[in-house]
Amino acid sequence: MTLADELGQTFLFEQLPEEQLEELAAAGAVVHVGAGETLFHEGEPADFLWVLLDGELEFSRHVAGQKMTLMTMDRKGVYAGGFRAYGEGAGTGYRATIRAVRRSRMFRLPSSDLARLLWSWFPLGKHLLDGLMQTVASIDSIARQRESLVALGTMAAGLAHELNNPAAAAVRAGGELRSTLEAMREGLRDLAGGGLSPDELQAIFSLQAEVAEAPPHAPPLDPLTAADREDEIADWLQDRGLDDGWTLSPTLVAAGFDLAWLERAAEEVGPKALVPGLRWIGCSLTASSLLAQLDEASRRISGLVGAVKEHTGMDRAPVQDVDLHRSLESTLVMVGHKLKQGIEVVRDYDPSLPHIEAYGGELNQVWLNLMNNAVDAVGDSGRIRIRTACDGGGVLVEIADSGPGVPEEIQRRIFEPFFTTKEPGKGTGLGLDIARRIVVERHGGDLSLESVPGDTRFVVRLPLRLETREP
Repeated sequence: MTLADELGQTFLFEQLPEEQLEELAAAGAVVHVGAGETLFHEGEPADFLWVLLDGELEFSRHVAGQKMTLMTMDRKGVYAGGFRAYGEGAGTGYRATIRAVRRSRMFRLPSSDLARLLWSWFPLGKHLLDGLMQTVASIDSIARQRESLVALGTMAAGLAHELNNPAAAAVRAGGELRSTLEAMREGLRDLAGGGLSPDELQAIFSLQAEVAEAPPHAPPLDPLTAADREDEIADWLQDRGLDDGWTLSPTLVAAGFDLAWLERAAEEVGPKALVPGLRWIGCSLTASSLLAQLDEASRRISGLVGAVKEHTGMDRAPVQDVDLHRSLESTLVMVGHKLKQGIEVVRDYDPSLPHIEAYGGELNQVWLNLMNNAVDAVGDSGRIRIRTACDGGGVLVEIADSGPGVPEEIQRRIFEPFFTTKEPGKGTGLGLDIARRIVVERHGGDLSLESVPGDTRFVVRLPLRLETREP
């Protein structure tokens, strides 16, 4: 029996005339598959149409994060794949993983040849298939683009919120520092033109050096004690001719100085140099404090920019050596504006966790979707727990929340495209679908859900290398 005759006995090709069967057989080839051998994995490029000639096949797929056997079939003519024959809109990946239950014979036809034969034999059918698949893909693409834009807008809004505080602090400190430097220049003029002796000037400069070497942040006082000390110092300064002592006293108290230090200062510099000396020293303290504020604001802005670069994978190749802990921390920065005071974030990181080979930017999108879901679940108060661990030959990342949980009856649908439990307008239903595609199809990993009231966990398992896949 020729291959063309054998193909004609399948339910798939039995209506084809002999000439077309011959052309079909010439375009493809017979492939022998051993028992337990996998033909292809879910998500791999669907470059071929596979047709069963003899044997038995098992179809499996990841459903709700779990590997599920869909069916086993031994009917001659059972087929799978070939999606690339229907145009770019049909998608490029196999929809399931197929494994041979026992030794099997398969007819394998390249998708490009399937497209050519369909166009030659059934042009109307080819037009209808291409149009249908492209329309479906176009709708799906528009929805996914909107999801990406919503995620980008959310991230941009969060970043703007996080940048606003340190940027405003830097602007405010810069303005105050300009005024303080002017006051310092006036203070120096007063010192220079005040007829002070070299010993008095040296005493002032010694006190200023002592102030500069003091710790930048004194132990904090309770508000009542601080207010009482400010009043005492303001009265002391006023008694010695410093009428605006109330403006200097908070600076001295914040730096940790008290009446005993002031008495020693008065004794060292003398009554004539005390007022201009303290004014100049106070300006020095204020300038140092403002510089510290500028430094802190700049560090905060720099840290946010660094977190964005880490999160988006800027200046990096798509495939990276990924430190998952850095990846998770950069994503926490992105959702920082949503972490209200009542939300506790608990980190349970495995210090021995190895780096993995992965598409770093895409994994960050997974963490962002899962963390946003966790924040939405806990509302104004609750706990979010992020755990990492080694998991056999791979790694595990678990993002859990103390929210109300996902009802059991809808857990199996949670990863379906366009399915959402959020109110209309608050979700597209694509976040978890995108996360599942990235984890399962792009990385050969697994994404699953475990949920009871008060404890919902999304568990991500990833291989150490991209080529690692489940058998």
